Amino acid sequence: MYKILTILLLFQFIYSQNIQDNNKITLIVTTNVHGEIEPCGWPKKPLGGLARKATIISELIDERIDPIIFDAGNLFFKKNILDPGIALETAKIQAEVIVDSFNKIGCEAFSPGENDFAAGLNFLNTLYSRSNFDYISCNIYNKSTNKPLFAPYKIINYYNCKIGVIGLASFFESKEVKILDPFEMLNKTLESIKGKTDFNILLFNANDQDLLSLYNHDLNIDIIMRSGSRTKSNDGGNDIPTFSAGDRGKYLYKFNLEIEDKDYPLVDIGWCNNTINRINNRLSKMKKGDLNADLNILYKGDEATLRRIDNYNYQIEKANNSLSNAINRLTFDKIEMNKGIFDKPSILKIVDRGNHRINDLQGDLLPPILQIKN
Repeated sequence: MYKILTILLLFQFIYSQNIQDNNKITLIVTTNVHGEIEPCGWPKKPLGGLARKATIISELIDERIDPIIFDAGNLFFKKNILDPGIALETAKIQAEVIVDSFNKIGCEAFSPGENDFAAGLNFLNTLYSRSNFDYISCNIYNKSTNKPLFAPYKIINYYNCKIGVIGLASFFESKEVKILDPFEMLNKTLESIKGKTDFNILLFNANDQDLLSLYNHDLNIDIIMRSGSRTKSNDGGNDIPTFSAGDRGKYLYKFNLEIEDKDYPLVDIGWCNNTINRINNRLSKMKKGDLNADLNILYKGDEATLRRIDNYNYQIEKANNSLSNAINRLTFDKIEMNKGIFDKPSILKIVDRGNHRINDLQGDLLPPILQIKN
């Protein structure tokens, strides 16, 4: 009986260590949080909040899912320049609340964006010292020392997969840091990790021009997580799948990677399905109410429209072929952090302590007559 019990306990221990299928990778990503620590102030539908994020991640772990958590920049502050006084000091406290919460929630890597330097380099270094997660950037350098601020990348060993995560930023003006050429530094970083990773993820605080330029380079990047855009992604696109998970922490993006053969690229299933549906809707509208109409006959003689129809059919065929031949699949869920999600108490305590500090600060900085009135 003792031997049987020992074997059962050993089996339970081994099983508990392997909490996720080896061929599945789960990513949790935020961008453009802008220093928000609580749900937004919209009374009808308050969204977001660090305590709700913590609950979602805890529930994933309870479901035996082991997520890798990233933030791609513009995490701490709403703007790249903050007005001195109460606004600046309040924003600093909120940034500290975010760090303390991330320390408990978990985070593998954070790539600073332009807004994250709004309170100055010294304060960002203070946050870095306070953090138990990695800050990465391959092209942000200290102007005074001419040295990189952080490590350029991190390699994560996730079961039987090695994931390279690189931090990158488009140029922005700063008195304290300089931004080296994004593509030159990205190429150097990719060369330095060549052969060491199975998949590479880029955390990119990008402007539109640099993002478009990146697509024209032949780079070994599998996914881009982008800050610097307010657009909320519906799919990753046809080039390198690129996602902007912005909007001040109101949504959490959960990416599901199913890896069958690491020698093949990821296929963005959402882009394929959205492309097929979108193009079919356009073709249906062109039939002018007759769903059985032959478009080649209907637009006979209109060469420009016929070329457009051919292009539409080509896109559908390409998307269908990608779906049919997908070896490694990428899907994602956009999780709305609404009031139906319970606030995790341990994180709520951190947020409440921060709010008490903010209230005390605002009281101290108000003129005496206003303090009496309040």
